[in-house]
Amino acid sequence: MSLDAAQCTSTLLTSTLVSWRAMSPRSRSILIGISLLLAIGLLCLCGRAALADSWEWEDVDRIVVLGDVHGSYDKMLTLLEGTQIIDSDLAWIGGEDHLVFVGDLVDRGPHDRKVMDLARRLQTEAAAAGGYVHVLLGNHEVMNMTVDLRYVSEEGYAAFVDQESKRDRSKALQRFRNTVFGPTASLPEARKVFEQRFPPGYFARMRAFWFDGEYGSWLLQMPAVIKINGVVFLHGGLTEEVASLGLDTINKQVHDDILGWMTNAQQLAQLANLPPSYKQVMRAALAYEDKPKRSSAEAVAARAVVKYHESLPFFAGGPLWYRGNSLENERIERSRVQRSLEALDARAIVVGHTPTGTGRITSRFDGQVFRVDVGMAYGRKPQSLVIEGDQFKVFNPAASGYTDPPAETPEGEGWSKILEQLPDARLEAFIRTTEASNCRFLQDAVRHAEVCELDGENMQLRIVFQDVDEQPGNVAEEPKDVPRSFRNEVTSYHLDRLLGLDMVPVTVARTIGDRRGSAQLFPENAVDLTLIKTYTRLDMRDSLEDQIFDAKIFSALMAVVERHASLKMILPQEGRIALGDNTKAFGTSLDLDPEWVPESCGPIRADLVHALRSLSKETLEPLVSEYLSATQINALLQRRDLILERCTSN
Repeated sequence: MSLDAAQCTSTLLTSTLVSWRAMSPRSRSILIGISLLLAIGLLCLCGRAALADSWEWEDVDRIVVLGDVHGSYDKMLTLLEGTQIIDSDLAWIGGEDHLVFVGDLVDRGPHDRKVMDLARRLQTEAAAAGGYVHVLLGNHEVMNMTVDLRYVSEEGYAAFVDQESKRDRSKALQRFRNTVFGPTASLPEARKVFEQRFPPGYFARMRAFWFDGEYGSWLLQMPAVIKINGVVFLHGGLTEEVASLGLDTINKQVHDDILGWMTNAQQLAQLANLPPSYKQVMRAALAYEDKPKRSSAEAVAARAVVKYHESLPFFAGGPLWYRGNSLENERIERSRVQRSLEALDARAIVVGHTPTGTGRITSRFDGQVFRVDVGMAYGRKPQSLVIEGDQFKVFNPAASGYTDPPAETPEGEGWSKILEQLPDARLEAFIRTTEASNCRFLQDAVRHAEVCELDGENMQLRIVFQDVDEQPGNVAEEPKDVPRSFRNEVTSYHLDRLLGLDMVPVTVARTIGDRRGSAQLFPENAVDLTLIKTYTRLDMRDSLEDQIFDAKIFSALMAVVERHASLKMILPQEGRIALGDNTKAFGTSLDLDPEWVPESCGPIRADLVHALRSLSKETLEPLVSEYLSATQINALLQRRDLILERCTSN
């Protein structure tokens, strides 16, 4: 007998009701561990009962496919009405058609809750008419379920405000103040930082996407990959290793591993008193993983969180993240595509996840791969793919008709195989230990900078390697107290993370051949300042003014003397900036460069003010004393004081 999500949730909650207040702390810890095992087993049972028995459909006359909607509600309606899936009242009129959303309904755009609500309603209406609405899991659905909310829009939080009680926010604020500031800290100051980190609606949205929440419990019933009429649909892409598992195993493993991460993360957060965020959970998990008492509840949960994070729903080659089908040169990727199709007895693959370079639905590999993410969330016009028999057509509302999807050139659009949400610590270890090959100069104008490839068992990425290490007093250019060194690049990364900026790509010190230097993650999808100026696209910076201001404050703090334009970068898809080339920095001058901090400096956001004030010798020395002298650290702290004095007085 089948259990639906509501029944499962009720059973789970009933099974864990105990007299919590009457227990000792040790008994509570033991109970949490036991409850965790029960929860995982029960959730897996409940979730699997809700999953379909089959992920294949045949003899479907018409399939309409939408790429990454990302909260673009109006554009989604345009496509659904234009393809006769819904009428002007938003009711299903598609009959026995199948509608496929290939993931990423959420994040970026303003109306992702409305998008989900309509998709859920249409699932019911389509089923009653003999049709079907398939909602596939995308990486952003999983990110929301695992409290990685980097890409939630302001409106995306606001949509949940009515479900967030004042009492919950008050308790969260008190906990935040006690944990981050200390119980005697000023409540107004703590509140300013709290509101920036946790906008109104944050906690209600987080709960709604949890495994027993309104949207989390629904999403955990959705598959990662399906096949209709011999065509495979999924969010990211397929490798032959994943395809060989088969549809049933892929979907059940994705489902179970997401649940495994969430339940263990919940226990870890409870025991470690963590702020509710993916980053904090992973940071704690990686720290607890190596604790001496490996049998402790924290260590057990930590090892589980790390293990699940490296599994199918999360890793770079998984069905929600893999980009090779979309970007890789066909000479390299075609055998992988062919073997994937053979493993699933399929004739074509339809993917989203990676916006096409042209903003149009395209085909690759002689019609074996179709890319349907046209970048609706980035202002591009919507399109949908319509499949009838052997015909793959593109519905383009702007042209009021159907056209053939254009074929991309075989060269592909880029080299990108990195997992965007891999924790810093994992990236650091990979960059530090993986053998480097194919090193070549990044650009003639960038001294000492080479791009090298790192090819590991489950991941490939590229780094920028710099080995410059000038000594004080031997510098040809002024000022002489600021030698250019790779050590400054590593230091800038640690300082960036200490401030919570995430602007400097992951950077470590390592040796390549006989050369010691800094190895920095190469942002594959970045557009640098040189290209922006060449193509007169300064408008790309228009929505990033706040980040650019933060970058200037950060540069002033480090006393950056010079940064090459090719390493001042924007990542359009992620809506953020990235900073490389911090090799000429950390001098002892106390003069604030007006390029970074003008006299009319605007107010610094409260979150950054708190981070700057938290800097001290005690917080800095464990991270940077290997590379900075005591004099340099003192100068950095004095510049911090000058920045706060100038930029917080308004």
